[in-house]
Amino acid sequence: MKDSESAEGRIGVFICECGPNIRDTMDIPGIREYAARLRGVVLARQVPLLCSGEGQAAIRDDIVQHSLTRIVIAACSPREHEHTFKKVLTDAGLNPFLMQFVNIREQCAWVIRDKSVATRKAKALIRAAAGRVALHEPLEIRRIDYQMDVLVAGAGIAGIYAALTLARKGRKVYLIEKSPVIGGKVAQYEKVFPNLECASCMLDPVLDNILHNESIELLTLSEVRDVVGYFGNFSVTVSEKARYVDAATCIGCGACVDACPVSVLNEFNGGLDYRKAISIPYPGSLPHIAVIDKENCLHFHDRSCSTCSEACPFGSVNFEDTGRIREVKTGAIILATGFDVFDPARAPAFGYGKISNVYTSLQFERVVNSTGPTEGKILMTNGKPPSSIALVHCVGSRTREFNEYCSGICCMNTLKFARMIREQIPDCSITEFFTDFCLPGKASQEFLNNMPDSLKPEFIRIKSADTVALSEEKGAISLSYEDVNGIIKQGLFDMAVLSVAVEASRDARDIAGVFDIPLGRDGFFQEEHVKLSPVSTVKDGVYIAGCAQGPKDIQSSVAQGVAAAGLVLSRLIPGEKMAIEPMIAAVDETLCSGCRVCAGLCPYKAITYNEKENVAVINDVLCRGCGVCASACPAAAINARHFTDKQVMAEIAGLLEQVNEQV
Repeated sequence: MKDSESAEGRIGVFICECGPNIRDTMDIPGIREYAARLRGVVLARQVPLLCSGEGQAAIRDDIVQHSLTRIVIAACSPREHEHTFKKVLTDAGLNPFLMQFVNIREQCAWVIRDKSVATRKAKALIRAAAGRVALHEPLEIRRIDYQMDVLVAGAGIAGIYAALTLARKGRKVYLIEKSPVIGGKVAQYEKVFPNLECASCMLDPVLDNILHNESIELLTLSEVRDVVGYFGNFSVTVSEKARYVDAATCIGCGACVDACPVSVLNEFNGGLDYRKAISIPYPGSLPHIAVIDKENCLHFHDRSCSTCSEACPFGSVNFEDTGRIREVKTGAIILATGFDVFDPARAPAFGYGKISNVYTSLQFERVVNSTGPTEGKILMTNGKPPSSIALVHCVGSRTREFNEYCSGICCMNTLKFARMIREQIPDCSITEFFTDFCLPGKASQEFLNNMPDSLKPEFIRIKSADTVALSEEKGAISLSYEDVNGIIKQGLFDMAVLSVAVEASRDARDIAGVFDIPLGRDGFFQEEHVKLSPVSTVKDGVYIAGCAQGPKDIQSSVAQGVAAAGLVLSRLIPGEKMAIEPMIAAVDETLCSGCRVCAGLCPYKAITYNEKENVAVINDVLCRGCGVCASACPAAAINARHFTDKQVMAEIAGLLEQVNEQV
């Protein structure tokens, strides 16, 4: 037997004509004859359609009849059919990693018009593949169990529906929320468009379901600090802050709140009133349990006060609470961390924070809420109802200076406000200043059309929200603007509501770093594909939902939460096992000096250090085969399996070698 026909070098090359795609653009017979003469090649065959049943059968038969030990497939993109031919090799009794795939369709036939040039390139690619595949080693795929549990970060409307969907199929769900209560921004609303449904009537039964669902473990005042692993097997570190109130015994009676002598601005109500240093965030909040604000509690400053503890009839206050760190194992993660709103103080022309009775849209939601600072009554700071209100659209959005995108919900929100104002104060003059009206969805235009003329505001179209300026004039708000004709005009109002942009959560960058996912240019989490994979991320097993992905209304947030949960359920299937990628890094302990350079660079935290043996150790479950460690190792002690230096250099040498014949 010739050296080229040894057990290590019996290579078969299979060239696909792919119908006219490849056949008509290059000299297939010439390529086949050239491949047959390459070192180690004992069989070269052209097939009309390799991926067809007949084509696959031909490969299987040739592997057996010619005792082939290595295979080169010259066809289409490996993304399309590499898995197909790996299965063919397996069925023929050959290790699937003893194959090299060459893309002569997308890289030659479809991009090179000159037939001779396309043929030469195809020969070079096949030559490189033959040189490389001779050095391939058999790799074995190991299978391990999935973790069936799922972690959902964020207990707003999207996270809640994701958790409930998962729990219906018996999954254990860890629902993580950084605030002391659940419900997100929706819990701050009185009514929701398009039918002005009572928000709490809609939401409270859902929240109650979360609290009493045996499959959902709710962790409030908690944040994810670290994540290691991969889809099917994540290890997540969760930091749970101290509440200083025993959740098992507190019934939310409020005795502690009444006794507390410290008052601070109430962030839940947008800083429009005050709360105590121990508080229940808002009436009807769930879980309905008090929480101590350590930063403002006198007990934690000088231990001069313990009135809340003395007032509690159940002994629920625990100043010694320290919080805890938990490690949870999950198969997948859904990020539903919500949004923040544009701070109009960044645009001084709006006078926010300096002029009385100028509110953001989220603050106004609390003004009109029956649990808000004025119990739902629309009042100015002097305690009187306003006789005129300006509703200003697009504050912080659709502008190059801040956010170019449209938030998509603001126009409907201001229409809702106009109706609620008019119903409470019929004689109030309401003016909406807008640039363009955005009413997406099948019910939005209907909401406007069905609004009685007596309830409709006056609409004034302006050139841009950037042309609006607010100032104080004789106890009123002077609002100047540039209309669509470029004319500067002015009006006086008792109150102004700024419809502020929906922005990415202020801690989105930190969250993205923890979960190792990218942000888009607007600061929201980047989806894998904006149209085809809107709830997936580039990190397998980490999904996004709701306003964490971008501005959207309640209906769309719910849909994305359910969609993300559905993707998880379709992949984490009880009884199935997950294949461990064999193309990972491996340490040669005889060469490793224990310098630990690799451990510091590994993006998957897959490398630890064995102090006894003074060597690096790679966890094959965590390793993703990226090759960072192999390229950085100063002693060349780490090899990337299936991408060793010898294999890659053999492929490069094949590409550089001249074709010694005319095409």
